[in-house]
Amino acid sequence: MNTLAGRVARSFARGMATYDGAALAQRRIAARLFAAYRRAAPGHRPTRVLEAGHGSGHLTRHLLGLRPARLWLNDLAAPELPGVAADYLPGDVAEVALPGAVDLAASASMLQWVEDPARVMARLCGAVAPGGWLAISGFAPGHFPELRALGSRAAAPSYLTGAGMAALLPPGWQGHGAGEWRIVLHFPGALEVLRHLRATGVNGCAGQFRSPGALRDFMARYEARHGGARGVALTYVASWLVARKAA
Repeated sequence: MNTLAGRVARSFARGMATYDGAALAQRRIAARLFAAYRRAAPGHRPTRVLEAGHGSGHLTRHLLGLRPARLWLNDLAAPELPGVAADYLPGDVAEVALPGAVDLAASASMLQWVEDPARVMARLCGAVAPGGWLAISGFAPGHFPELRALGSRAAAPSYLTGAGMAALLPPGWQGHGAGEWRIVLHFPGALEVLRHLRATGVNGCAGQFRSPGALRDFMARYEARHGGARGVALTYVASWLVARKAA
């Protein structure tokens, strides 16, 4: 399977054993997304919840605190979460059968990997019952600026701003917050940055290093340009959206 979904699945499957411990930014993004949803809907008590792209469960752990009566978890590559009783829906979120009439559809750090974000947004919104909510995050243009500044050509296919995600909402939806978050991680050196990317299943410099010398040159330039007292920086630029479907 050489489709985009297949390539993404293989990449994340390779990093699954190390993803949870390395995905520091994704963990923080999930917490911020859940907090944004609760601020927008403080009295909402969803009984039917769908999560797309559950991964290692960063957002799932927050959703479990809502104590939904039914929880559906979808992911392209991740296995079932240990100890989490749910209806698992493995496969491409653009194609897999989704439940209907859920009170909350949520997804963290997944949308940037889909080939057709408008289709996925439409499917998630279509699964939500009138009066229900959507909470979703992805990555925005400008993600990993340190890598791009050094000529990296690798990128996810669907970077969107929060406003860009809001523009994909179908009629009958109202946004209750959207924007971007910048999360800066620091590492001892450029080699640790590359190891971090590999451990999270992301090859941020795909195809760039054609020789050991090219790799050494890249690391030297990275440390010279992006180093500081706290080490070398890697910046995640996350986009997010919280919206409600008209009752």
